[in-house]
This record gives sequence, structure tokens and C-alpha cells, in this order.
Amino acid sequence: MSAFLLLRYWLFFILSGLSVTLFAQGKDSSTMNDSELPTIAASGDAPVTLEPTSYFYFQQNYGSESQFGPLNVWFNVGLVVPGRLGTQPQLDEINYAEGWQQVRSSLSHQSDVIDESGGTQASLEKEFIPFAHPSGAWLPNYFLHLLGEGMLSRKLQEYYLSQPNSTPMQAKIKAILTLVAAQTTNEVVEYELPWEQRLDPLADLYFNLAGIIAFSFDEVAQLLSNDHLDYYYWPGQPVIDVQDGALFNQGEQYYFRSALGFDTRLKLAIISGMPATGGGVSYPLNNTDHLSVMFATDVAVSPPHERVDQLERKTNFTAREIAELYNRSLNVYWDRKGSLMGALAFSYDPFYQVSLNLYPQTYPNLNIGGFNLGDLGIGGYVIASQGGANSVGITFSFSPVMLGLRR
Repeated sequence: MSAFLLLRYWLFFILSGLSVTLFAQGKDSSTMNDSELPTIAASGDAPVTLEPTSYFYFQQNYGSESQFGPLNVWFNVGLVVPGRLGTQPQLDEINYAEGWQQVRSSLSHQSDVIDESGGTQASLEKEFIPFAHPSGAWLPNYFLHLLGEGMLSRKLQEYYLSQPNSTPMQAKIKAILTLVAAQTTNEVVEYELPWEQRLDPLADLYFNLAGIIAFSFDEVAQLLSNDHLDYYYWPGQPVIDVQDGALFNQGEQYYFRSALGFDTRLKLAIISGMPATGGGVSYPLNNTDHLSVMFATDVAVSPPHERVDQLERKTNFTAREIAELYNRSLNVYWDRKGSLMGALAFSYDPFYQVSLNLYPQTYPNLNIGGFNLGDLGIGGYVIASQGGANSVGITFSFSPVMLGLRR
């Protein structure tokens, strides 16, 4: 890919994401302190500070939370598929027109989609009823679209509400628009997946809608954010290869942690999403940090300029077939108050691979060569693979995506 084309696609994706989210930032994008929250006047003219409850967003300036924002969501959620599950990682290889046509057709001709999927009962079994169909499609529908992205809509709402001059209704609308933009992009690029069915985007729409509605209620948010349960959004650190415009190292993962009854320190840990799905245990290192160890999954990164072997497109597939497209791995996660600080995936089947992500640590008043860079968050990543590409690079808290190289 030429430098001109790379710049063109870079600008395309940046501007596309900005088109529905940039207006939320206002003229001042600085984080608002508690003391800067909107105030209302009491009957006695004494100012009263309005402090909305946050369940999932806490304005943390370290780890994965330092990168959180609408573009971070758009790259990690909207573009989580390219390069995985038999799809091409090069962003200019994606058939956006056909993908959009499938999404639009599915949503505008819902009766036809249900009929071609075998009728109402068959459609419910494929997408809605747990364990009723060998595809296992209900798993991502419930754990990603309903719970994960439902929680993410609430987290985005809290993020927008923390911005200056934002009202609850404005924050809610912006959160919904951001998630819709990311999820629509996801459905468009999923056209590249090897299974051919129009029912998937239709079902995803209903699960996403249910999740947004459910998590708009405090009572639902409290169920997954309390003294006994933790639920977090853990993204990747997306990188675009300057050699061929391929996207890699992106991720959409939701982490669940719950205390075990027989041990108040050792906790059950479950992660679901892409590239990691699995379970294990979490142990507190101190009052703020946890270390989680899980048997889970990872994905390989293809070498530059190499086309991924495309799989045969078909309508019937099984969960086992999909599972074979992932690496089996032992994953270790380090988080601080839910903000992911480091993630290590050691793949052992079908080949050895090490994927390490260190999320930005903030360095106050960083000074390099006499230049004061202010409070800068710096992280990095390393990928060393026996059966895929290798890469190493740095990341910053202010950027939702980086340029890099694969070898």
C-alpha cells in the first residue's frame, strides 16, 4: 500500500468515527473534576453539586482506561473482526459496499430473513435460545451484545456526562450514537466472515437494543458493579501496519470477576470476546491491583502482504468449528481498579505465540530533551509468534490507534 493510500484510509477511518462522536468533546476536552460538575440552585439559593453515580467509568488516567473514548470503542468494537476468523486484515480489502447492503437488507426485510432462516422457531433456536443450536450463536449474543455492549453503552454515557457542559440526555444520546456507529461498522465488516447468513445482524440489533435499554436503569448497572461483582470493558491497542494497511492487536473483551464463597480473596474470573474467551481465577495483589490467570484463547497475526486463507462460505456451522480458528493459550491479566495495566497471552496450540500488551502508565510533567510533554501516558506491545507475524511498538494514552510494522 502506497503512502498516499495509507494516509487516505487513515483519514477515512478517523473522520468516519469522528463524524458521530467529535461533537461530544466540545471546545474543552479536558477531564472534569468532581468540583466542576454542574450545579443547581436550591430553594435557599445555596449551590448544590449534582453528582451522578458512575458505575463503569471513573476518569482513570492510567492503563486501558486512559485510552477510553468514542474512537477507542469504534476501533476495538467496530473493527474487531478484520484479520480474525478467516478474514483479511488489510482495511482496503474489506467489501464495505456488500457488507452494508447485507446489513440494510437484513434490517429492512426482517420477515424474509426469518423465512430464509427456516422460520420463527428455527431463527429463535439459532440465535436466541441457549444450547438449542450447534452454532453457539447465543453465546456472543448474550455475553457480547446484550451484557457487554449494554454495559458499554452505560459506560459511554458516564464518559460523555463527565465532559464539560453535558446534560444527562445529551450524554445518553451521544452514547447510543457512538455504540450504534461502532456496532454498525462491526456488522458491515462481518460480511467477510466465512458463514453466510443474514439473520446474524438482525439478531445482534435486538440484543444490542435490549442491552442499551436494560443498562439505562441504575438497578441493572448495580447488578454488575457492586462490592461482590466487577464487570469491565478491556480493549486491545489497535495498530495499523504502514506496509499494507493491515489492522492488528485490536480487541473487544468483557471481564467478569466475582468473589468465591469459600475464599474471600480468591475470585472467579471470566473473560469473553475477541481475541480472548476463557476462565480462571483472580487474586488481589494489594488494595487496588489484581492478577488474573486463565485458560483462554488468542489469535495469530498474519505476516505483511500475505492474504489469509479464506474459508468456505456456508450457512451451517458449529461452535466447535469456530473454536478451531483460535489459539489455545494461558492468559495473565494485571488490572488496577478495573483498568487493565498489562495482558500476557502465551499460546501453546496449534503453535507457540506470546502476545504482551502494557497499557499506558502516566508520567507527570514528562521532559525529553528539554521539551516538556506534560502528563503523557506511554505503553507498548510485543508479539512473538512461531506461526504468525512478529511486532513490537509503543502506544500512547491520547491515541486510539497507532502505526506499526509486522515482520
